[in-house]
Amino acid sequence: MPWVKLDDQFPDHPKIDGLSDGAFRLHVAGMCQSARYLTDGLVPAERIPRLAPKYKPAYLRELVERLLWIKHDDVYEIHDFTQWNKTRAWWEAERKKKAKRVADWRARQDAGAGEEGE
Repeated sequence: MPWVKLDDQFPDHPKIDGLSDGAFRLHVAGMCQSARYLTDGLVPAERIPRLAPKYKPAYLRELVERLLWIKHDDVYEIHDFTQWNKTRAWWEAERKKKAKRVADWRARQDAGAGEEGE
């Protein structure tokens, strides 16, 4: 299950501290969306208005003006998202490792059950 990493000093960072409540909420919701859907910090433009309950375009403008979000055609990139958070590739590799561990464990359990029945 993916998660987003926030430093406990995140709200006090100079780029974050001066944000309006709405822009702050949009920023955090965007990071959570990116982590949940493994987009490596990319937020589709059409999704943005649904990230904050009382969304206003001014919130997005704040994030862009403070260079927290960078516009690319029909998607916004959350600046440095993958510097602080795990990437899609990392999460997919972890899922594969976990699936292999579970399969190996089950195989050992099945092999042990077969020996008991002999």
